Formats: sequence, C-alpha cells, structure tokens
Amino acid sequence: MNLRNLLLLVLLPVCAMAADLGIEFTGVLVMADKTQVALTILATGSTSWVTVGQKFSGCVVSEFDPKEEVVVLTKDGVPTRLRLKTATVQAKTVSPEQVQQIRKAVLNNIRQIAAAADQFYLENGKSQTTLAQIVGPTMYLKELHSVDGEDYNTLVLRQGASFTVTTASGVTVSYTP
Repeated sequence: MNLRNLLLLVLLPVCAMAADLGIEFTGVLVMADKTQVALTILATGSTSWVTVGQKFSGCVVSEFDPKEEVVVLTKDGVPTRLRLKTATVQAKTVSPEQVQQIRKAVLNNIRQIAAAADQFYLENGKSQTTLAQIVGPTMYLKELHSVDGEDYNTLVLRQGASFTVTTASGVTVSYTP
C-alpha cells in the first residue's frame, strides 16, 4: 500500500464525519479577549457565532487553529476538523416580500441586542459594551442568529446610540432606541 492510499484511508472517514455533521465553518472573529467562529447548519442555513468550549448542534467546539483556519468539533468523543469555507460572491435577487421578512427579523435581532445592552448598562453602571459581553449561553442574550449574512459585531454598543446593519443581500436596517 502506498502513502497516497494510506492517506485516503485515514482522511476519508474524517471527511465523511464532517459531511455527516451537516455543519460548515463559515467565519471567524478575533477580538482582544475572545475568538468566535461562525458555524452554519447546512440544512437550514442558520448561522451562529460561538466560542471554543461552547456547544453547537450537538457538538462541542473544542479547538480553533488560526494558522490552519480550522475549527475542531467533537461529537460523542470523535473530533472532526472543519476548514474555513472560502468566500464566494454570488449575485442574489431578493423579492420585495423577502426584503420585508429580512428587515423584520434583523430589526428584531437589533432590538434584542439593544435590550440586552440596556440591561448590561443598568446592572454594571457602564455606558458602553461589546457584543461579547452580552451574547452567550450565560449572558443577557443567549443566542444571536444571522438572518441574511449580516455581522452584528460591527455595531457600536453605546448608550443612546443608533444601530445600523446591512445584510449580505444589501438590505439595510436602522434602529434608534
């Protein structure tokens, strides 16, 4: 058996396991105190930002390797390596009905962020915060799901500030608390 065949025997089960999870590694955000990875459930297209140690879709995010751009998900004690999906640009036509649905869902997310931030300000005597301080399983907002590829990490969370988010389809939503 040559080296190529041996590698195929080792790598094929790993690739099959990654496909069986139905999850893609679609983004990474490195902040001063925390790194978050974006994981997307292929069946639904829903994306969540999680940190190492958190659970996602029955798996534990056990490791992130920034040099290799790989996240390791562990399910039932079996680690699966997922490589960061490369970016592609696709033309996307959004119907007026879809735009309304996207706006409504994104506005709902922004309102939840604003409410969580307000609670943080009240409890901590602060006038600004970060998304990392208010979103997470034990935080003010348990989860935050992207609706149309928008990135809420770009929001400036300051008391009384307005919020504006633009989605991947170009839908812009603004909110003033």
